[in-house]
Amino acid sequence: MRLYGPHFCFIIREYNSRDILVEEVYMAYAGLDVGTSGCKILVYDLKGNVLFEASRKYKELGEGGIREIDPSEILLHIKSVLREVGENCPEKIEAMAVTSLGESVVCLDENDQSLCNSMVVGDQRGIEEVKRLIDAVGREKILDITGLPPSEMYGLPKYMWINDNTDAIKNAKAILYYEDFVGYTLTGIRKVSYSSASRSMAFDIEKKQWSEELLSYAGIKVSQMSEPADAGTVIGTIKADVAEELKLNPGMKVVVGGHDQSCAALGSGLNRLDVGECGMGTCEFMFMMLPKAQKTTYMIEKDLTCVPYVLPDKYLTSTMLTTCGILKNWSINTVLKGIKMECEANGKDFFQYVDSLIDGKETDVLMLPQFGSSGNPDINYDVLGTITGLNVHTKAEEIYQAILECMAFQMLLGYESTKEIGANISKIICTGGGAKSKVTLQMRADIFNLDVATINSEESGTLGCAILAATGSGAYESIQDAIDNMVQIKDVYHPNKERQPYYQKKYQKFKELYDKMHLFK
Repeated sequence: MRLYGPHFCFIIREYNSRDILVEEVYMAYAGLDVGTSGCKILVYDLKGNVLFEASRKYKELGEGGIREIDPSEILLHIKSVLREVGENCPEKIEAMAVTSLGESVVCLDENDQSLCNSMVVGDQRGIEEVKRLIDAVGREKILDITGLPPSEMYGLPKYMWINDNTDAIKNAKAILYYEDFVGYTLTGIRKVSYSSASRSMAFDIEKKQWSEELLSYAGIKVSQMSEPADAGTVIGTIKADVAEELKLNPGMKVVVGGHDQSCAALGSGLNRLDVGECGMGTCEFMFMMLPKAQKTTYMIEKDLTCVPYVLPDKYLTSTMLTTCGILKNWSINTVLKGIKMECEANGKDFFQYVDSLIDGKETDVLMLPQFGSSGNPDINYDVLGTITGLNVHTKAEEIYQAILECMAFQMLLGYESTKEIGANISKIICTGGGAKSKVTLQMRADIFNLDVATINSEESGTLGCAILAATGSGAYESIQDAIDNMVQIKDVYHPNKERQPYYQKKYQKFKELYDKMHLFK
């Protein structure tokens, strides 16, 4: 029998009436994150401690508005990272769950070979298709079914483009998201989370089933899609031949995970109405729980969503910024190139050095972060950014500071629009690469005038998956129990009242500039 503790279980084997052998076995749970530019897996114990981690990078393809990844290449990297875990992780994995980028699909033929590349967020295909969809169905009906204001960023318009321009959907045995693609590869069973399915803009969020009507506009049959299921549902046990190939525990359970941002919210401990979770990665999302499902015309005006959360019968809304990582990289490779070269030559950490240059400084430089695409409250994929307040004395780091500030201003502008549908937070938990900067986090606390916190785990998405894996396989009785044991707050940043006048004045200028310039192209 097994006796479970917070880190491990005891396996007791009775050899005879007097002799008992007690064997201590650590329990390990894994989360696999499949993203736009790479995949990573982290293995955790039942207190949220990392036992092992591995990652792989891959290349995004395309140019001129085309952004895509190759499913065959991605699968090779996924198998490579799983094999590394299987060969080197000190503990056997009891269960794992997968989180992945949203909207992107893998079309498989009868031999499980991919039929086309997967579009990723920011790909401009689908703009004309969403217009056709709105004309045929209507914005209000689409929102009422899916909880999403119609937009080319979601899946259905892109699937319409695929169907109009290729034979991939017509010839597909299965159409999967990367979450259920991995689950299917490991178990041979197709199940997908509600949170991933909802990114299709063809999923009924209250009936928790595919909308046959909406899928039909892309020529998709419900039978081609995976079965929707609650996060934490056990999909099945890894196939014997796959376990042998990847050197994984042959008894490992695969559990339904979720959309990457939803799992990151769970891994941050988002389980209350007054807490928001902000993932600072390639794109930036801030998620907030809603008191109930919302479907109002105001949501269409402000591009606000209502989507299923990984917690049962709970819903999230969000505000987003599509250019977060890309804009910072642009500045590093252009205006900050000299500083970057200097840091490399002197062995300095670039981000820490630039943070030291801007910490506590004030600048007249003001930016709009819409460098090709935007975010809430007006999501667009064909807009231009703006930089103002420059003079001949402007320093490169001031432009970088303006980038960090404008991202926070844009997210605040989006958050203010969510209050109308019931969002109301008093604290933000920040995760992702951007949350490593203390200057960035203090800036967010000052601009939002809210406490900003970080967690011990740097990979909240994989931690969220591990929480689902541990709960789904029975190591914890509930997700709440798992959160209480596996998520720990690390640091808290309080608003600096002395900085309030500077940021309040600059935010007002930002809103004025936004109203004048945001839709300029």
